[in-house]
Amino acid sequence: MSLREIRLHDLVGRTVRDVEGRSMGRIQELHVEIELRAHGNEYVVRAFRVGRFGVFEALAGSRMAWQALPFMRRGSYTIPWELMDLSDPLRPRVKQRIAELHNQLELSA
Repeated sequence: MSLREIRLHDLVGRTVRDVEGRSMGRIQELHVEIELRAHGNEYVVRAFRVGRFGVFEALAGSRMAWQALPFMRRGSYTIPWELMDLSDPLRPRVKQRIAELHNQLELSA
């Protein structure tokens, strides 16, 4: 994918699928770094947080919600930029199967 801009509101909340079309959850967060340049700063996305319990997690102010968070984290992924296919920003895909991603993330943890 060539360098280009994608609007944040076009990504957050979109369902992410793996290469086999299975749903992994929705984009909840983008992990961004600011790169300082002579001609101006750039915001560079490094990873995506994808999960199934986004709304509940975002509203997790109650004691019950915080106790449930470890369970909900099992249904979420931090996907490196390189593994995300954004050729169609309205239908983001991960370039691997869910099982392959699990194995890769376990090795890097």
